[in-house]
Amino acid sequence: MRRRSVTHSALGLAIALGLGVSFTAQADALVSKDLEQRLATQSTHRVIVTFSDKAQMSRLANLTSQILPMKALPMAGALLTSSQVREVAQWDGVESIYFDAPLKYFNYDAGEITNGHKVHDGIGLSGKGITIAVLDSGVDATHPDLPQGTKVVQNVKLVGDLGIAGASAWVENVPNSDTSSGHGTHVAGTVGGTGAASINDSRRARAHDGIAPGAKLVGLGAGEGLSILYALMGFDYALANREKYGIDIITNSWGSSNSVYDPSNPINKASYEAYRQGMIVAFAAGNDGPAENTLNPYAIVPWVINVGSGTKAKDISNFSSRGVEGDFYKHIDVVAPGSSIISTRAPNTALGQTGLIADVNNPTYTQYYHTLSGTSMATPFVAGAAAVLLEANPDLSPDQIETILMQTASPMNYPYHVVGGGYIDVLAAVDLASKTQGQRSEFLKGITKWSSKGRWVIAADSHSLLSYSGTWSSVADEGTVGGSYKTAKVSKKSVPRVKLAFEGSAAQILYPRDPRGGLADVYVDGKNVGRISFYSTTEDDRNSFPITGLGSGLHHVEIRGVQGNVYFDGSLTEGQLYSTNTVLSETTTRFTGTMGPSAENLEIDEFAFEVGADAITVKAVIGWDGGVDIDFSLVDPDGNEVASGATLNNPEVLEFAVAKPGTYKYLVKGYATVLANYTLDSTVVTAKTTVAP
Repeated sequence: MRRRSVTHSALGLAIALGLGVSFTAQADALVSKDLEQRLATQSTHRVIVTFSDKAQMSRLANLTSQILPMKALPMAGALLTSSQVREVAQWDGVESIYFDAPLKYFNYDAGEITNGHKVHDGIGLSGKGITIAVLDSGVDATHPDLPQGTKVVQNVKLVGDLGIAGASAWVENVPNSDTSSGHGTHVAGTVGGTGAASINDSRRARAHDGIAPGAKLVGLGAGEGLSILYALMGFDYALANREKYGIDIITNSWGSSNSVYDPSNPINKASYEAYRQGMIVAFAAGNDGPAENTLNPYAIVPWVINVGSGTKAKDISNFSSRGVEGDFYKHIDVVAPGSSIISTRAPNTALGQTGLIADVNNPTYTQYYHTLSGTSMATPFVAGAAAVLLEANPDLSPDQIETILMQTASPMNYPYHVVGGGYIDVLAAVDLASKTQGQRSEFLKGITKWSSKGRWVIAADSHSLLSYSGTWSSVADEGTVGGSYKTAKVSKKSVPRVKLAFEGSAAQILYPRDPRGGLADVYVDGKNVGRISFYSTTEDDRNSFPITGLGSGLHHVEIRGVQGNVYFDGSLTEGQLYSTNTVLSETTTRFTGTMGPSAENLEIDEFAFEVGADAITVKAVIGWDGGVDIDFSLVDPDGNEVASGATLNNPEVLEFAVAKPGTYKYLVKGYATVLANYTLDSTVVTAKTTVAP
């Protein structure tokens, strides 16, 4: 090995590319890891491009005719070359580019053991008035349990592909959209089949009906060849037609095994948009158990219900995927019956030939029903249970539905990351739902449990980065966020104000109310966005003023007193707080060098640079010429390699959240038997306070 220590200062080899760039300057879009790995080895790529708004999407048509824009989501599928992917990643308004990766598809007994039949027969709740979208392989609406028109109010075949910009990406009113798989028909029967083919069963009329037999269904058939693009088309249809069909719930028995928490993934962004618009989204946990850390990545985002599979003995199914002990996101939410589930059969399909029923008392069941196992079978059961809860109390929010299902589930003798709240109990859930005051209207205004990144960043009223003006005092109150809240009074001499600055697109202002409360106006980036009333006939500790629809970047909020007593308890923000006098800037420095030619196996160049106390992020990209492989990494002041760009890509990138100031260095590693010139652009993001607070 030949090691070259490049001790030149940054002034000697570096070229300053830009100083004092504002926080809103466009950084390269996020490129998914699997797409990065393909760029150097494949010439073309099916991708999903996510934009900050739909107005930007038309630009793709200038690059390729192989494009499929979504109608409701600010996303488009496209066929791009490697160079085009890199070009689009640098466009303003592009948030991410993901590879269109393939995905996989992961009830009399079930109704009995979960008390679902008691809800149907004793209380008379069946999901009536609720519509559930089944995003799956399709639905056979010629089945007597799933009649088109009365049960399946719309049956859609997702047929669009790249290259049909401006054309429809689906065919509606298809009698049978599940012609090859059979998976979706089984799922549809579990969630809402009428049980017509089992009406004369001696155990119970309509013995094999779904958990929500009164609900309407919208079939969204992606066929067997499901990929991210087709899944997005399904979400896009549901969002675009939400009001037309009254879609309340989306059930998803598909995904992948890459258990990575990534809120920027297009599927997760689509499911968040459905959640934000008031839809309940259920996802199968996956069938890769009993190993841990095997959850479906689309099930672990907290705004969806992550469903594990249980046996009819109320044990966990061995195949049900598991989370990670202690991880905030990676856990099951609730377990539902998923082992040996009898539901509607789509004849002449691959899965329709499996699990056939031999019932001597009901010989026709072989024609109409069959048995399958998986979290795919448990998920529609939970979606149907959610429909029953909404019928019991239409004012419940998606957050409340999930909480009720988890709180009323029967405990199981397993850790939380394996079973979540436990085994679903529909009767107990209905009982609690009927007694709960609904919060749907507040939810739709933006008062949600989860932000688009997952957890909200919580700041109590005493947070050091908040700025107060006027005369404020602190009041102890155990019911508030930090055990206290601030209060001030508007007068001719004093107008109380609270200011905060945060990064992200949404926030909530927290405050109490009481009979002495007054008024305050809320300004975001200098624009009045509404008024808070602190008045209530009774004391009420927990209230929120939602701020939504902001673009990404740094935003400044001011709460300005207008009349009477003004209160402030803290904030929830999508990103971290900054001093109200903060300006974020980016400084980019260029390092250049040459690798090879050399007969040695490895060459290493070192570039040292200083990182100040105000730095928050270090980002870098390295590119080179020639058919060689160059890797690079970042070393912190203690000599630890803390970030790496070691891939087969050209260029390679890395990013690191700065934990301490000091002298950092890049190690550029080359396997260069021929001459290779490289360029390394290093960007340090700093947070600077413009004036003393």
